[in-house]
Formats: sequence, structure tokens, C-alpha cells
Amino acid sequence: MPDGGSRHRLLVVDDEPLNRELLRRVLAREYDIAEAEDGRAALQILEAEGEAIRLVLCDQLMPEMSGTELANVSRSRWPGVIFVLLTGYDDDPEVAAALAGGMVAHVVAKPWRGAALRALIEEAIQRATG
Repeated sequence: MPDGGSRHRLLVVDDEPLNRELLRRVLAREYDIAEAEDGRAALQILEAEGEAIRLVLCDQLMPEMSGTELANVSRSRWPGVIFVLLTGYDDDPEVAAALAGGMVAHVVAKPWRGAALRALIEEAIQRATG
């Protein structure tokens, strides 16, 4: 948790409303959650909030803009924002390249587990701020 008792803000990006709801339920106790249904909406939120968004938790396969494309577009404008991809295809070459190139901090395979996901997010934030 940041100094002063405020909570880190996460942006959950997924084209499936049920997935966003599940992620919100798992993460809302520890984090302030913003939600976007696609890459375009995520960019609008990042435009409005900038690096107040500490971490973007994003599905890889979405219409129009993949999670790696969103990370690539966002990286130069908001370099302090951490990207974590959720994917059912963690052997995808595009995902592997984004991870190897530092575009995304972590790749989480679906189905994910709540406790492990929370721990990974906390570790990523601590590593970025410590």
C-alpha cells in the first residue's frame, strides 16, 4: 500500500464483463479498481488518470487491440505503469516477445487463482516502487 494509507489503483481490461467482475471481486479489498472493456477504453482511462494507475491487468485476446498492443502503445506515455497479461495462451510468440522485451512485467496463465494473482500484483508493485 502506498504511503499515507491510500490504495494503489489498478486498471482491469477485459472484453468479458464476467471476467472483469471476478477480477474486481478478488482485488477490490486491497486495491482501487478501474475497469475497461477494451484497449480503446483503457487508453481513455490512462489519458485521464495517467500514472495514478499503478498497474494494468489486461486480457491478451480482445477485439481490435490485444493486451500486448495496449502495453506497447502505453509504454512510452506512461512508463511507470506496470502491465500484467492474463492469457490462456502463454506460449503465444507475441506474449513471449512482450515479456522478454520488458513490455509486460508478468504473464498469468488462465485459469488464474485469486491468492496467487494478488501476491503477484503486490510483488510487481513492490519491485517497481522499491
